[in-house]
Amino acid sequence: MLVVEVEYLTGVARAANDRGDAADWPPQPDRLFSALTASWAARGEIATERRALEWLEAQAPPRLIHADFEARSVVPVFVPPNDDSSSSVTILPARRRRQERRFPAAWPADPLVRFVWESDPDAATLDALDALARDTSYLGHSASVVRCRAYRETEAPADTQAARRRVYPGRLDELVGCYTGHGDKSRQVRPAPGADVRAPAAPKPAPPASVFGADWIVFAHAEEPRPDAVAGAMACKALLKTALSGYGTDPVPAWVSGHAPDGAPLTTPHLAAVPLLDAGWEHARGRLMGLALVPPRAVTEAVARARDPRAETVARADVAVLEEVTGLERALVRALEAGRLTLRLRGGLVWPLQWDTEATKQSLRPALYTGTADTWATVTPIALDRHPKKDGDAAEIIADACERIGLPRPSVVVAHKHSAHRAAPSARASSGAPPWTGWRRPESVANRRLTHAVLRFPEAVAGPVILGAGRFVGLGLCRPLPERKEPKT
Repeated sequence: MLVVEVEYLTGVARAANDRGDAADWPPQPDRLFSALTASWAARGEIATERRALEWLEAQAPPRLIHADFEARSVVPVFVPPNDDSSSSVTILPARRRRQERRFPAAWPADPLVRFVWESDPDAATLDALDALARDTSYLGHSASVVRCRAYRETEAPADTQAARRRVYPGRLDELVGCYTGHGDKSRQVRPAPGADVRAPAAPKPAPPASVFGADWIVFAHAEEPRPDAVAGAMACKALLKTALSGYGTDPVPAWVSGHAPDGAPLTTPHLAAVPLLDAGWEHARGRLMGLALVPPRAVTEAVARARDPRAETVARADVAVLEEVTGLERALVRALEAGRLTLRLRGGLVWPLQWDTEATKQSLRPALYTGTADTWATVTPIALDRHPKKDGDAAEIIADACERIGLPRPSVVVAHKHSAHRAAPSARASSGAPPWTGWRRPESVANRRLTHAVLRFPEAVAGPVILGAGRFVGLGLCRPLPERKEPKT
C-alpha cells in the first residue's frame, strides 16, 4: 500500500476550512493533491509525474493517521489589499485601505500525518510520487512548512480514520484549468474543494410531537388596561367564544367548536387558546402580552399538504380542511371591531387585541413554544385531570396527561407551586393574599388542583406541550427549559 507522510516542521498547521472560520484539521487528501500538483508544475510538468498524479486521483480515498489538535483563537486582522490604482491617495499610509482577514491554525499533539492508500503503485509511479512529495514545501498556508515523502508499506497500520474530502478522476485537469484560466490568465479562479467522501446523512426521524399544531393565530395586546396574567384562562375562553361568534349562522367545524354535530363534547383534538406571557427572561414582568389560537396538528398538517407547491395531486380531505381554516379566518375578520378583536371579560373589563401576523414582540412568537427539547417547564399551571390522593400522585397524573396529547411518558416529573420560568405566576396565591391574586378559571376547571411542573422526557419532543384538564383554555402551557450553564471555576 502507498503512504504519503507529512510532517509540519513548525508544529503548526495553518489552513482554513471551506467557510474560512476554523482550522482545517486533519489535512484532507484534496489539499495534499493540490500541493503535489503545484510541485509537478514547478518541476516542469514532467510526463511521468503527471501519469503518477492521474493514477493517484483514480484511487479510492486514503485513510488518515493523525493526532488530536488544539485550535488557535481566530481573531480578525486587517491587512492592506492588493494594489488599487483607482485612487492615488490610498498610497499614503494614513489613507491606505485595510481588509479584514482571518488566519485559522491548528496545534496538533503530533506534527506527523500519514495518508494511507490501499492501492499498491508500481515502482515508477512510487518514485514519481516520492519526488513530488519531497519537493512539496508547504501544505495549506505558505507558513505551514512541511517535509513530505512517499513510500510503500506492507502491513496495514492501525487507528486510521476516514477522510472527509477526496479527489477524483479529472481533478488534475480541473486544477490546471483553474490556474491557467483555460487559456486566459485573466480567468484564473480558486479551485473548489474536493468531493465529499461522507455519504449523505440518513434523515433523522421526526421527534415525538403533541396533538397541537405549530401554526398559531396570534393576537397582541393593543390598549390598556389589560387583564392580569392569572386571568389568562378566562381571556382564552373569551377568545374562543368570540371566534365562534364570527360564524353567525354558518356551520362551525367540529375542530373549531369542540363539539360533535350532536352537541356532545368532541373526543378528538380541537381548537385551543393560550395566553402569551412576558416570562422566562431576565427582566420579565409576568404581563399578559397577548393570546393565540392553536389548531390541532392534524389540521395544520392537512393545510401544509394542500398548499404544497410540489404536490402533483392534493387529497380532497386536505382541501376541505384548508377551506375550514379559511372559514375560521373569515369568522375572525367578521368578529373584528374597528380593526381590533375586542374581548369582554368579567368585571366589565374590555380588552382590545390586534391580529399580529408578524409576532413582532418576542413574547408573542409561537416558536418559543413549538421547538424541540427534552426538558420542559410550565408557564401556566396545569389543571390536574384528577385529584391526587397521596404524595407523588401529581407526577403520575401529569405523566398520564403527556400520553393523552400524544407524547411519550416523561422520565422525570417535578411538581411545584412555582414555575421554573422567571416571572410566571405561581400556581397558588400566597398565604393571606386576596383571592383575586390567584388563577381565575372557567367553571369546567374551577375545582381542579393547579400545579407547575418541570418535565424531562427520555428523548426530545416537539411542542406545543399543553397539559391537563385546562389545556384548551391555555392552562398547562409549557416552554423548553434552557440548560443551566455551570459557573466557571
